[in-house]
Amino acid sequence: MRTLTLVLAILAAASLPVRADDSTAELAAGGLVLEKTDTVALIAEDLYLSEKAVRIDDRFRNRTDADVETNIVFPMPDITGDLDRHGSIPDPAHDNFLRFTIEIDGQSVTPEIEQRAFLLRNGKPPIEISDRLRALSIPLVPTVEATEEALRRLGENQRMALIQAGILERQVHKDGTIADVPLWTLKSKFWRRQVFPAGREIAIRTSYVPSLGGLSSLSYGSPDLDPPRKAQYVNRYCTEPAFEKVAQALYRRASADGSRSFQAYERYLTYGITSGGNGAGPIGTFRLVVDKGDPATQVAFCAANLKKIGPTTFETVVKDYVPKRDIDILFLKTGTGD
Repeated sequence: MRTLTLVLAILAAASLPVRADDSTAELAAGGLVLEKTDTVALIAEDLYLSEKAVRIDDRFRNRTDADVETNIVFPMPDITGDLDRHGSIPDPAHDNFLRFTIEIDGQSVTPEIEQRAFLLRNGKPPIEISDRLRALSIPLVPTVEATEEALRRLGENQRMALIQAGILERQVHKDGTIADVPLWTLKSKFWRRQVFPAGREIAIRTSYVPSLGGLSSLSYGSPDLDPPRKAQYVNRYCTEPAFEKVAQALYRRASADGSRSFQAYERYLTYGITSGGNGAGPIGTFRLVVDKGDPATQVAFCAANLKKIGPTTFETVVKDYVPKRDIDILFLKTGTGD
């Protein structure tokens, strides 16, 4: 059997540079990619993107007369104990914090999980502290209540040793309470051994809840948006003059509403697809569907031959697709205040 690795690429957290006081960065996730191989081809991919769900339906064909054994791997985005550094995390209290699922030929499967904890410091190599935390019976997921409870059970000398090592940071709140916040970064992945049978297709569906970045107000559409930042929106989301006019109208309405009964704000979703070209040729047929959800939501993203297929859905289909850039989506949201 030949061996290859099938990897779900998760990119570093990314967001458009905006005001730091009210912005959050999304944890950008991607889709299935193959380690460089000329034996297994991705003949079709059907990708659905929305604020609430990401679904990837892939059909792979083993073009050889020999079975190919593979590791199917889903690296989760890195996560730290300081939730202020992230955007929305769907389920921060559990290992599977993006609620990832996988199906092989229509059958749900349960992958294995691997977790490792690291200290990441600028300009220095990562330091793994998994064994040190396990020796103290501290869970490696830094956001769960069990981790907080385990830290409380430690003696003061043990906690101070972790603080001095840069593993914890002591924070004193305004009410005088003290909290020791985990500073380590969890790197985790789900994986499963899989066989691509000779000459056959395999259908793999993966799904998860995306982590969204956002801004609590509108930057795009603001009269003080400077040309360089406006160019960032144009380059990243392919915003057009008609879309900009809508954004400006939303900004004026939100700004003029002194009662705060109308709000307008931004949400960002990034799907990493550029590392998906390692199989036997390009994606045979690539179909992208973006669902904006609420009909009142405005959406912008870069796509060729785009057409509207429903009240809130947009579709593009490309043959022999070779990804050149990731898929970045801008949602302009509206709502009523309290």
